[in-house]
Amino acid sequence: MPKAAPAARRHGDKPRGPHAARNAAGPAATAKRKKAAAKKEHELPTSLSACKKQVRGLTRLLQREGLASTARVELERRLKALTILQTQMSSAQKDRANATRYHGVKFFERKKVLRRLAQVERLLAADEGARELAEERRTLLVDLNYTTYYPNEHKYISLFPADPSATAEDARARREAIREAICLAMEKGELPADPRAVAADDRKVIRKTNKNMMRSVSQVLGPAPAAGEDDADEESAEEEDEFFE
Repeated sequence: MPKAAPAARRHGDKPRGPHAARNAAGPAATAKRKKAAAKKEHELPTSLSACKKQVRGLTRLLQREGLASTARVELERRLKALTILQTQMSSAQKDRANATRYHGVKFFERKKVLRRLAQVERLLAADEGARELAEERRTLLVDLNYTTYYPNEHKYISLFPADPSATAEDARARREAIREAICLAMEKGELPADPRAVAADDRKVIRKTNKNMMRSVSQVLGPAPAAGEDDADEESAEEEDEFFE
């Protein structure tokens, strides 16, 4: 038996179907949706993977022929902004990875420096070998800044390797060059003379704002390697332990 034809919708009946509500909303709602979509399209991505995806998409789009000149200029401008953002996000991801990887090493080396620093200051208070101890105290304060403000975009070079004889000459030379850069930053006031007197929040600010010292360290270490392709978000391990109490 043939199926009966659907009854015609009478005036006043509510529209049916998956797009009924959208069609019934009228042109004002359609314009609003288009405006929201356009706004979302021009928003910068919030994750590295999304940023890379947009860069790839824009790169492919710019390779098409017959693209209008005004559209090409706009796409090239957005691609440049996204490329800069991708570099920044990759650097931040590398920072988080190294902060996680070397957090424990820095912590124990900082503790070791603090213990020796306390011993030296007790001896200085008793005026035993003041000249030599004063020089050692300055060196220990440099080491304390080394373990505190070493730039996370680079692989950490240990102050106290398990087997010093196995440390490559190049690594030893770079470690000393970094310590010299940190010492110079301390003399200029870019790093604290005594890191123990700096509050945790202030240490975070110093890490973010101390561009000159970081630039000196980067000149020693060379450009930081690019972040890997693993875009999984990593929790920063650079939590502020009570190092200086």
